[in-house]
Amino acid sequence: METWFIFALLSIAVLAGSEISQKISLSQDVNISAITNNFYVWTMQGLVGIVLALILGQFAVTFTPLLILKLIAVGIVYFLGGTFFYTSYKGNSPSISIVLGTISVVISNILGNIFLNDPLSTTKIIGVAFILSAIFFLNFNKSEKFNKYNLYAILGGICFGVAFTLDKSFVINISPFMYLGLMCLTVALVSLITSIKLIVRETKTLVAKNFIPMISSATFGSAFNLFTFFAYKNGANVGIADAMNNSSIFLVIGLEILLLKDKTNLTRKLLAASVALIGIVLIGISK
Repeated sequence: METWFIFALLSIAVLAGSEISQKISLSQDVNISAITNNFYVWTMQGLVGIVLALILGQFAVTFTPLLILKLIAVGIVYFLGGTFFYTSYKGNSPSISIVLGTISVVISNILGNIFLNDPLSTTKIIGVAFILSAIFFLNFNKSEKFNKYNLYAILGGICFGVAFTLDKSFVINISPFMYLGLMCLTVALVSLITSIKLIVRETKTLVAKNFIPMISSATFGSAFNLFTFFAYKNGANVGIADAMNNSSIFLVIGLEILLLKDKTNLTRKLLAASVALIGIVLIGISK
């Protein structure tokens, strides 16, 4: 088994924990926006990266104009992706948002092919069609109409597809721990610059228990980012890594039932997740 594949499998496991933690954080009695929630989660993840870099002796980076521009770009795209995607949790269960967010696989495969020379094959195109079919299946039916939360999830997925492609472009020249620190703190800074009044106002309403799921999400999220980065470092292409990460959908559905006691539209979720997973597998096994 190749090293990158092991890291990709580990990233799948911890991603599910991060998503459920985010849903819990955004569903508490003190109602805060995704922007404020994500500001704290990104800040915590950034601090984890910096501390690990210091402990492991990897606290070093050369700031070139290109690196700074790429950090700004990834900070803006992750800010938009996180804001859109996690705002969808206000009206959707995580499993529905994740199925809709699998559009990121389409984006990352297209961009990976154009900018990173990742291969694009007929099998991948068929896999993309399955993913789009799952999204269509969830959104267009007689009982449930397309709503703004579904749109937020799709927009978030598009932004994440762009962000994941930018992520891989960093792997050659920077320590994974430093990248985790710099990337996440850049996203937090973008959040602060664009939404400081909102963050300050909502922070005043927070109590101690609000930070527990944030800490949980930051812990799982840090592990996810590091495992994914190591997968890239060991040869994974961005489209395949993104496709594999989206297969965490079934873990998320299980955690929804176990922790959130959410069994609504379970059959529909499982069918849509299964169709999306077929597409993900096709993309993952294609050359």
